[in-house]
Amino acid sequence: MVAPKACHNCRTRRLRCDRSVPGCYKCASAGRECLGYGKLYKWVDNSKPRNQIRKNCSVSPTRKTEDDVSPKLENAIPSRLPLIPYDGAGGGTELLTFTPNFSPLDPLVQDLDQSSRYYLNYFAARFSQDLVLYDAHGRIANPYRDLIPISQKYPFLREIIVAASAMHFSNVVRWDRNPRPAADSLVDALHARHRAIRALQTMIEQYRYDAEVEIDAAEKDALLAAVLFFVNFVLLDSGKGGWRAHMIFLGRLLSMRTSRPSQLDPAESTSELNLESKTSPTASLSEPLVSVRRFPSPLSQSIGVHDYIASDSVAYYIWSYALDSLVSSNKTTIASTLTFDGEDIEVFHTLARTEANSYHSCPAQLLYAIFQTSKIARDIRSNGPGILTAGQAKSCMELLDEIQEFDSSKWASEACTRLVSVVGHVVEVEEQYRIHIAETYRAAVHLYVLLVAPGLRDQAVNNPLFDGDISMVFPNTADLAASILHHMSFIPTSSPLFKFATWPIFLTGVETADAVRRTWALDKLRSTRELCPWGMLNATMETLVEIWRIRDSASPTTTDEGDLSKESTTASPQENNDKNWLMQLQGLKIDCLIV
Repeated sequence: MVAPKACHNCRTRRLRCDRSVPGCYKCASAGRECLGYGKLYKWVDNSKPRNQIRKNCSVSPTRKTEDDVSPKLENAIPSRLPLIPYDGAGGGTELLTFTPNFSPLDPLVQDLDQSSRYYLNYFAARFSQDLVLYDAHGRIANPYRDLIPISQKYPFLREIIVAASAMHFSNVVRWDRNPRPAADSLVDALHARHRAIRALQTMIEQYRYDAEVEIDAAEKDALLAAVLFFVNFVLLDSGKGGWRAHMIFLGRLLSMRTSRPSQLDPAESTSELNLESKTSPTASLSEPLVSVRRFPSPLSQSIGVHDYIASDSVAYYIWSYALDSLVSSNKTTIASTLTFDGEDIEVFHTLARTEANSYHSCPAQLLYAIFQTSKIARDIRSNGPGILTAGQAKSCMELLDEIQEFDSSKWASEACTRLVSVVGHVVEVEEQYRIHIAETYRAAVHLYVLLVAPGLRDQAVNNPLFDGDISMVFPNTADLAASILHHMSFIPTSSPLFKFATWPIFLTGVETADAVRRTWALDKLRSTRELCPWGMLNATMETLVEIWRIRDSASPTTTDEGDLSKESTTASPQENNDKNWLMQLQGLKIDCLIV
């Protein structure tokens, strides 16, 4: 949400204002008090004549020298951006356009220090916008703001939200070349994260020593949200280090959250909080894959913040597992896949409930296909040289058939219809943008299947039972990358759908050996970083550069440059896989999370 005109400070100083509400962040990062966007009034002595009152009234902002600015952000900035009041039901969204003119002593946060109050306000006004596609004024389009009143009951959740918000603000001002506020915010972020860890440890110890206490659904949701924001903290920082432990815990909490009450033992629920316990084994692929074609609609109930928390948690888990499956070897251990009681239908339903306004904009059916492909890739790596068994090849073929049959136009139309109920309206071009983003992800998922199973094409060609069109089922991987580039070119950077199309861009960079396409991938990631100041985007670019170094050092084994699917047929499948540069990626230690 932006104001229609610049703030009084920026207009007086003749600067380009970011028009953020309730206050300009450019003023905040410079240590100045933002005077807002409305009319300015100055108290005068009523005993003076009216004409003298008019002469003394001024709309010029009060100028402050650098010496007047406190070196501590927690003492300086919070007092300049008063807290937005909340009514506990998302109503605070409607107040984001107010010029700060009320007391910061909101009952929800009156016991917090100024720094925490400021960062909670920043979370509502700016950071939460990165967590959804659209943030409409006057409607509950962003349920993440509901976490603020919820977090007052759970200190571990409140503190990690403060920590992530402080890290987000630090990135904004640091990349805007304001080192001192960035350093102060970074210190605030680390302090708040430490407080969150201590609060979380206290809660875990309580349940560890009191096994009779049952965790209710609200506390499970709060705990899941806290762990999700621990992951967000890592993604905002650099995307490296510490996220794997959070993802393991996230997987256990998701399994607990979706378990049926009749099958969930309270004692087992409490024991799941032990971070050092072993993870569940992956389901065998000898059973047929669950097809999304027969899934019923998951939209029978209203959608709330707990649905977005669960959906983003599942999406994070799938992205991390997909990257591990791409670069892991049979000698390395891939983190166990997400398991639920019953069928994998819960994974799809969790994703589908929020796909219309989810930050990643990936259709739930395609994201679920990535999840299934990652499970197949785990078994493929256990084969040794990368040769697919008959069952694995069949599973991959079934996935490719579903990807081919995915109707992007139908999905875009349904997503826009559901989006209207969330944000109130959509622009006319939105449906076309949705079609292009769906086609982008469809090509990316197709490319991902071929990357994790590079010998699939040869096995299908040599299989007398295969009667499909090779060019349709197994397109040139360079053509798939070109399709991603083509559809991404229709989505402007001003569209929210561009905001986090990181995964298709990353896969395009992984596939290509062309210098122009590599430059395109890096430029798109830089453009995304300018919109969303998340440190994981730097790690993504560094990972691409490392993959390119490995690929360039490998000897070419393909008949067409950039074609990973057309391998030389003069060598055996094992020799082709040994020579393929993808095999050299196996065992590469990528300690970053790309979501």
